[in-house]
Amino acid sequence: MSKKSLKILLTSRHSRVQSGSTHQLYLLAKELVKRGHQVYASFKKEPGESLHPSFQPLVDIGVKLELFRFTKLKYKHTLPELLRLKSFLWQEQFDVVNTFGGTDLSNIIAAIPGVFIPVLIAYRGLAEPLDFFNSIKYRLPLVKKVIANSEAVKRIMMKSGKIPEKKIAVVYGGFDLDKFKPDIGGEKIRREFGIPESAPVVIIIAHLKFWHEHRKGGFYFVQACEKVLKQRQDTRFLLVGKVDREKFEEIASPALKRASILTGYRTDIPELLSASDLVVNASLSEGLAGVIREGMAMAKPVVATDIDGTPELVKPNETGILVPPKNPDELARAILTIVNNPGLGRAMGAQGRKIVEQLCDNQKRVDQYERIYFEEYEKATRVRHTLLHWKYWRVNS
Repeated sequence: MSKKSLKILLTSRHSRVQSGSTHQLYLLAKELVKRGHQVYASFKKEPGESLHPSFQPLVDIGVKLELFRFTKLKYKHTLPELLRLKSFLWQEQFDVVNTFGGTDLSNIIAAIPGVFIPVLIAYRGLAEPLDFFNSIKYRLPLVKKVIANSEAVKRIMMKSGKIPEKKIAVVYGGFDLDKFKPDIGGEKIRREFGIPESAPVVIIIAHLKFWHEHRKGGFYFVQACEKVLKQRQDTRFLLVGKVDREKFEEIASPALKRASILTGYRTDIPELLSASDLVVNASLSEGLAGVIREGMAMAKPVVATDIDGTPELVKPNETGILVPPKNPDELARAILTIVNNPGLGRAMGAQGRKIVEQLCDNQKRVDQYERIYFEEYEKATRVRHTLLHWKYWRVNS
């Protein structure tokens, strides 16, 4: 778009760039900077905390950081922090503010009175129903648009929060085409972890806790893995991300412990996916998990629970297999179907790559964001000019 350069603030309640929403914020910021926009980012930072290393890539691409103590509006330190936020917004005079979480949105709304911000955009990626207060927050006239990461999240917001359909835009999360290439080799990962070349590898990338109702479904994933091992003892399991190691040691059998690799947080996700034969998402609730998109980008078949936005990308027997949540028997059966039929897995993976190229390419995603920004900015500018002309006429008539 050959339009003016916008001054944009992107905010998150997180204190590091490691979650799905913060990674999407980074991808958005990176492309907006390339397109000539002036981009700032605000994250949460507690007093005395040092700057987390995960912020460095944002700084390296030219994003200006300003950290605040984003918290719920009930703590004694809230008022001084809101005044500091208000001063920052007043001083910088942003064209667009795009929040990526509910807490930072609440803080922005509380700080904004008396500050003119033409466009306030809110992102929503959770598939949970909106409570009374969140419903009011998203319906406020000063929130010009809500960006949902799936059609499922949009439907939930409309039903539970009575958010008008025209106020919600669906924009799928993106991935970097240059980074997620199916021809990237996974041999280095297999050597690192001592995985035989012939061993099938199942990967799950999530913040895993292993109690029954944790929304990432780790408890049921472990049960499914136990069942898979009984039929395919050569299978290896990669658990990537923050994992409750103590609980895993408590509930996993000795055989599963030997077959599992808990990698911790990693940045080489494309290589880890390349070393794997299929991707699992066992969540009980999820707007649309980023690991599904990234697994498909690497041409890997996906076994996932049939929840919320997942069926929008995972097409049964086309790009993967859907199973009911909390059902380790079906989850194990689906994993074994692909493990025992490598050709089927490759065909599903190839089709999955085509789908995410169409729906989730980050360039196309940023095109949609930019279009929303400009449309809402132009509307707000017209309204402001009308009000200023009316005020001038009243004063001089």
